[in-house]
Amino acid sequence: MAIHACRILVLLAAGATAVRGQQLTNEHLRARFGPRGLTSITDVVASHTDHLGRDGFAITIGGTTLDSRTLPAPERERTADGMVYHFRGNAWQVHVTYALRPGWRFVSKQLRITALAARTFSVDSVTLLDLSLAAPPVSVFRPMSPKPSLGTLEYGAALRSGARRSLLVVAQNPFLRVTTSGSDVTMRYAPQLEWRVQYGTFTSDRALIAPVALSGRRIAAEMTAEWKPLEQGTPGLDEAEVAAFTGMVRSSFIYEPQAPLNVFVGWCANDYQIDVGTQAGRTEYLRLFDQAAAVGAQYVLYAPSNSAISRREQSMDDWSWEHVLWLGLGQKIRSGEWKTRSSQIPPSVQQMLDAAKQRKLGLLAYVYPVMPFSQDSQWLVPARGDAKRKAASLGNRALQDWLIEELVAFHDRTGIAGYSFDHTFLTYEGTSRYAQWYGWRRVMEELRRRVPGIVLDGRQAHHLYGPWSYLAGSYPHPTFHDEQPESFTPYPDLHFDRVSANRERYTAYRYRNYEFTPNEMVPGFMTHQTPRLDETDDMPQVMTADRGKVILPFRARDWDYLGWKYSVLSSIAVGGWNNVINLLPGRDSAEFAHFGERDRGWLRGWLEWTATNKDLLRHTRQILGQPALGKVDGSAMIDRDHGFIFLFNPDPRALGARVPLDASIGLLRAGEYAITEVHPRVARSVAPRILRGDTLSMDVPGGSAIVLEVRRRGTGVVNAPLRRAGRVVPSSGSDGDDMRGPMHPVVPWDSTFTGGRLTATLRIPQATLDRQAAIRREWPLPWTATDSLVPWLVPERLLLWAPIVGGDDASSAELLIDGQRVEFRRAYTSIQPEKSTFIGFWADLSRLAPDQPHRIDLTLPPLRRGQLLGVYLENVAPQP
Repeated sequence: MAIHACRILVLLAAGATAVRGQQLTNEHLRARFGPRGLTSITDVVASHTDHLGRDGFAITIGGTTLDSRTLPAPERERTADGMVYHFRGNAWQVHVTYALRPGWRFVSKQLRITALAARTFSVDSVTLLDLSLAAPPVSVFRPMSPKPSLGTLEYGAALRSGARRSLLVVAQNPFLRVTTSGSDVTMRYAPQLEWRVQYGTFTSDRALIAPVALSGRRIAAEMTAEWKPLEQGTPGLDEAEVAAFTGMVRSSFIYEPQAPLNVFVGWCANDYQIDVGTQAGRTEYLRLFDQAAAVGAQYVLYAPSNSAISRREQSMDDWSWEHVLWLGLGQKIRSGEWKTRSSQIPPSVQQMLDAAKQRKLGLLAYVYPVMPFSQDSQWLVPARGDAKRKAASLGNRALQDWLIEELVAFHDRTGIAGYSFDHTFLTYEGTSRYAQWYGWRRVMEELRRRVPGIVLDGRQAHHLYGPWSYLAGSYPHPTFHDEQPESFTPYPDLHFDRVSANRERYTAYRYRNYEFTPNEMVPGFMTHQTPRLDETDDMPQVMTADRGKVILPFRARDWDYLGWKYSVLSSIAVGGWNNVINLLPGRDSAEFAHFGERDRGWLRGWLEWTATNKDLLRHTRQILGQPALGKVDGSAMIDRDHGFIFLFNPDPRALGARVPLDASIGLLRAGEYAITEVHPRVARSVAPRILRGDTLSMDVPGGSAIVLEVRRRGTGVVNAPLRRAGRVVPSSGSDGDDMRGPMHPVVPWDSTFTGGRLTATLRIPQATLDRQAAIRREWPLPWTATDSLVPWLVPERLLLWAPIVGGDDASSAELLIDGQRVEFRRAYTSIQPEKSTFIGFWADLSRLAPDQPHRIDLTLPPLRRGQLLGVYLENVAPQP
């Protein structure tokens, strides 16, 4: 049987669909049908009906178009939960199936094609919807795919009949074109897909039609870049339309996740620098295993080098990483030298499999599915337009079949827990881009069907094709791009864990609101990808006589001691169902030794928190708008009258937040509530008596996270206090300006400042230096001069920081303290001076004497208004 998109395996709500005469009904909708298709959809709860004057289709097969307007009248068949129309046109039959399942808030429509004569044919174009509405839409909004250069187009359209109602029409692929003309609406895509009868019946992607009651709250059509202050853009989808689309995706899960995943990504610790073909390399990697197991990881994305079985210089991918694929066996699998079902597993591989199993860790093999596998030359095409270089095209059915069997067999043979897929390029010559996308989706879905419990970590680049692309996976790419610092423009912050955390929340907001990803598939991302490029803008490597080209160890010591907890909380706040753990202190022996049980237990405790609160995590919503500079953002996970609120300030300035205690954060039951702090101060009362409908006002220090628990106080609240709902209630127990955040302002932000001279007086309390000394005792690493060039290392230092947004690193600045020149370094989030990662200037003030005034004299380059976010004392450790 052909594998098609999104077979519905899980019914998400109780109840049954009724088929009565010419209609389908469930607890939400009633769909009526006429002689040729759907005639109306009624929102039962709202008592609103959308009428259709026409519901048609068209499909072009081998140059012949079958149009429902001109085909003879169809036969109708009622099924257990749907309605089927059978059209016949010469050598073809078209079966149009409508479904309305229990819990669905949409009606689906799907075409199946039966060839009466042809054995092979091409599906050129499919018009899933050819509708005539009762009245022209007042407005239309088309959500777009994120990267049209891949050949993708629209995700569908919201057809608004006014300020209160919308008809949302989508289909389960990202190659759609929706056109409107008056009351007429068409939705089509062009598969250009070769089909053979031996594959089974050709089945189109589903069209989904949902009536929506609008909330009146619309998100921006596009997100503001993460490192910029929030801009008021053109309005896009209504929040209710986003929720309706997300519900469609959730109803189409290939499998339903049962519990959060904890995946340690060795790649982000630069594990490819470790050669497990040597005893020293195996010993180093075992420290990573031990650390991952100690903090509660269940899985390890495993991609070290292994000189016993592969060589970097023999890699045939674009990035020369083939030597780390398939547990190091990638080159031999590609060439056919190692047979999955019969060849012996090399000792260097088996030892690491055994070591992981002993620690109750499942390994994820890293795989590039478009390598030029030698098993069949027919699936090979020119790579990137170079006729001399080859790649395997996922538009080739034979490659799909081979990959499915090979992935299943490798899993069964090695006992791995899953795969991480990267280098999934779908833009090669020879077949349409849709055909390649369809082929990769088929591989993923069949792999999930054959190995239901498998973990599938998604990397480049299939996440760029939207939610229908990763329904069979565990989660898409955690940062929507490469994770290394050179690959994105950062929020200005001297701690790279906080930089990565802010980007991850920004990414999660995109996944939820622009890619319609359900909570169970939104990825987390905690800690960071350690930099891998040195000051020469390359990876240090040498050619050796015995091991070939070897990548040298670089940035093995890179733990962000003062930033990592913010990152963990950020990840759990927005992606707690998929805890993707990146850098851990394991490769460097000193970091490994000093990351003790207190820190391990803290991280392990929060991962256990996600398992305990997994049902609350299903209700996660990001609140206070998209993450951006100049504002606090957050998330809430509340089920009716209990849950948690996470608040984050990515800005260096202390900022206020106002959190409405109402349905916008998921708080549904009226009554009196108590709010307590969970982090950073456990069990501190924030608002002991507050009403639903009130607004909680809080100050959040720069670069800080606050976690709150919300719980209803009893059930007998009288009506009189309820009439006071709507107040703004400030948080109790404010500490004022006592350096309780990690950044203390030296020169406040001035929106009119355009560069030049700034002066200030700074007094550092002895208590602050005492706390820095305590950090030195807690994290007593043997720091080197090179370490001191990285602002997030050597955390006992007090740093002066001038954060600049969108600055030019060709500029310079000068710092005088008490009349003496002090080195004022350019600040980057990368190790080498990468222009796009420039975030301002910093200096080490650790040697300043305490409890006496120091004159700060700064000269900064010409700047635009608002570019300088102030000047701060950084690494100020809060009092315990």
